[in-house]
Amino acid sequence: MSPKRTPKKAVKAAADQPRPGDLLINDPILTTISRAAFALVILFALLLLWRGHNAPGGGFIAGLMTVCALILHRIANGDSALRVDPVKFIPWGLALSFTTGLVPYLLGRPFLKSDYGYLTTALTGEFEWATALLFDLGVFLVVVGAGLALAYALIEVEPSELVEGDE
Repeated sequence: MSPKRTPKKAVKAAADQPRPGDLLINDPILTTISRAAFALVILFALLLLWRGHNAPGGGFIAGLMTVCALILHRIANGDSALRVDPVKFIPWGLALSFTTGLVPYLLGRPFLKSDYGYLTTALTGEFEWATALLFDLGVFLVVVGAGLALAYALIEVEPSELVEGDE
């Protein structure tokens, strides 16, 4: 059973009406709350990324948290916080993760073998560095790129025709 088609005039009239998501754009409460929430979620994502090679977390969950923060920003403000197409992050993340695994292999060690050490600076004192962070950063870029590409594609869906029951 095919849906009943409506005339083009009805489709044009429906396109001129505001969409449900448009009511949230420039809402003063949502805009104000989203600034603080955006900052907190991004800080939490960076913590997850930084600690991911030694504790629960890592590039995947940090990427998901960042995607959530960026979607919140887009809903609250009507535009993206990024000035580049998020799909461009995917090949860079894949290349970084693959290179991180390939370098130890080329040096005669197992693929994806992580190396670590300690670095001391006057500002931070002694802290541990690990090459696993580079792998996690690559995963982070892939997840952010793919997640935002999917979310933005769903946000920008414009129905082109009405079916029976649409008002």
